[in-house]
Amino acid sequence: MRLSHRAIVALAIVGAAAGCRDSQSLPAAAAPTPLNVITPKALTSRGDAGEVVTLVLDVPADVGKIGSFTGRLIFDAAALAYDGEVALGDGTTRAANPGTGEIRVAGASLSGIDVTQLAAFRFKRIGTTIETPPRFELDEVHELSRVNLAPRLSRTGTSKVPR
Repeated sequence: MRLSHRAIVALAIVGAAAGCRDSQSLPAAAAPTPLNVITPKALTSRGDAGEVVTLVLDVPADVGKIGSFTGRLIFDAAALAYDGEVALGDGTTRAANPGTGEIRVAGASLSGIDVTQLAAFRFKRIGTTIETPPRFELDEVHELSRVNLAPRLSRTGTSKVPR
């Protein structure tokens, strides 16, 4: 049986590759850092009467002004009791629907929403510790130009403000 020149070269390459095996495995490549993602955050700060949770967006520079959003603030109902919205007076129209352990929230503005304070809520502390910090999940977000930014959303959303 006669082997072609190409078959001989292929066998030589396979043999050389098998002979060059290192006993140590190579480290796995680090997962790439997602670029240009929008990260919703719930910033918690302690006030005199309880906790204030402010909903914010961490947005990359290429995102235009935010025109509207819908999402939910999820909180530990065993540790926090909803005590009302914090008036921001920035011209954004907001709607909040509080429930047990969750507040559905939406906002819209014709001139753009301040991403450093989408909405803010007051809570009374029920327990001494908060086992699960408040988390902001964003369902929809659009630029003023009506571009849907939801495909760029990160799913993290918890932070604490230094006290």
